[in-house]
Amino acid sequence: MKIKFSTLSNKNKKGILLFTIFITIAVFFILNISSKLKHIRTEGWSENTQPYNNYEYFDEKIKTDFLTPNDSSHFEKYQYLFRYFAQGAYNYKSNKNALISYPGAISSRGRKVNALEGFARYFVFAASWLNAGHDNTFTFNNETYNLKKTLKEGILAGTDKNSLEYWGDIKDYDQRIVEAVDIALGLWLSQDHIWNNLTVNEKNQINSWLEQAIQKQTVDNNWNLFPIIITKSLEALGYKSEENLKYVNSIYKTYKKKHYLGSGWFDDPPKGIDYYNAWSIHYTLFWLDQIDPNFDHEFIKTSHSQFLSFYKYFFSENGFPIMGRSICYRMAAPAPIISGAILLPDEISPGFAINALDATWNYFIENNALEYGTVTQGYFKNNLSILDPYTGTGSCLWSLRSLIVAFYADKYIPLWDSKKENLPIQNSDFNIKNDVIGWSIIGKKETQTISLKIDKNTDNKMYELNNYNFVNQLKEFVLEKPSRPDNTKALYYRSEYTTDNNLFLNKRNKKNY
Repeated sequence: MKIKFSTLSNKNKKGILLFTIFITIAVFFILNISSKLKHIRTEGWSENTQPYNNYEYFDEKIKTDFLTPNDSSHFEKYQYLFRYFAQGAYNYKSNKNALISYPGAISSRGRKVNALEGFARYFVFAASWLNAGHDNTFTFNNETYNLKKTLKEGILAGTDKNSLEYWGDIKDYDQRIVEAVDIALGLWLSQDHIWNNLTVNEKNQINSWLEQAIQKQTVDNNWNLFPIIITKSLEALGYKSEENLKYVNSIYKTYKKKHYLGSGWFDDPPKGIDYYNAWSIHYTLFWLDQIDPNFDHEFIKTSHSQFLSFYKYFFSENGFPIMGRSICYRMAAPAPIISGAILLPDEISPGFAINALDATWNYFIENNALEYGTVTQGYFKNNLSILDPYTGTGSCLWSLRSLIVAFYADKYIPLWDSKKENLPIQNSDFNIKNDVIGWSIIGKKETQTISLKIDKNTDNKMYELNNYNFVNQLKEFVLEKPSRPDNTKALYYRSEYTTDNNLFLNKRNKKNY
């Protein structure tokens, strides 16, 4: 039976009209929200990278290869470690080799920037390996992986505006500024293997991309050093710009005056004092000194010495008392110990440096901090509770910074062939105060426990981690962007952090969250 609209009662007509209006408004609302969500969504959110075939075998193999003692030379185990990361990079690289997309949770920057991070942070690692004169070719999946060829192709594709794998133009406060540092430093390190084999046009193309990063606005913290190292690397590679040099010299002067606290330590906003002093600030200052020994040698050497006079007490076979942001960079912590053995041979011996490096990597590898051919996004295993919004699939490869310095050191000190010298915790108890930053480092030889106490937090409670939970997952599902808990209090405001790792371990089963 067909009902005519004209025969309906006024009440029914009104109902149908209201329903139609409701549906129209709902559709408009959904379309409007959908349009807005497109701007909120993280680029590449719905995509993902699957672990490569048979990764489980290689994850277990690196544990066996690295943790099995070898009395002849320390180098063999680190050779295995390089191969492990090279295999991961090989399996996740893009067609033109400019991007490396690892499995894992992406950052708020988007998947393509994450893949640039994957390339850049691996590239400088491989560049240091090549700089030391080690193998250029490997065989994976019955195919030859040529480091020089692959890295060269990746650099050229990433800096070519007409390439589908172009890394993109660099804007103010852009993550690309951070990654440009590793590209520039990697080119300087591998200049005999890659840069010197490029044509003039290819060099100009790379220089044009890197130069974009120099006079951009940056975060007012360790980022201040990034345009400086890019500029000095380009200068060393034959691209000197008086304008850029004047600009970065001014930045450097202001940065030191504003953020240097004394005794080798820097304030690093927005959070303050943390391990960025080790794996970013002193790491970058070391490379500036290597690229240009006339840049600020005396300050770099003196501040390095003062920093290490306290920092060398942090290490044990049970890790170190970690706190602060970017927890997944943890294996980079011994980087300034290794660079100290180069800059300060009378203060840091190769035997001490290799012990600090070995203790750190042994500890985390034994506790499953490597997976899928890369570094996990957590303390031991993957843990979104302590993953910062800016941390993505390639980010945690900053952990390789200690290895980058170690491979480079091979030309200057007998790192790999040195007999290990005891760490302070292996010799005696200690309780040392740094009055400048208000930190005390306390070691107990009997238990091999190291504690870090922070004066300004003395009266604070021992904050626990906020877990990544259903609410975070729901927000991510709706907004398609990272939603991770804010753990500033747990990571910065506790009165004490120790190598017992209670902050990062589940108390019920003593396993990583």
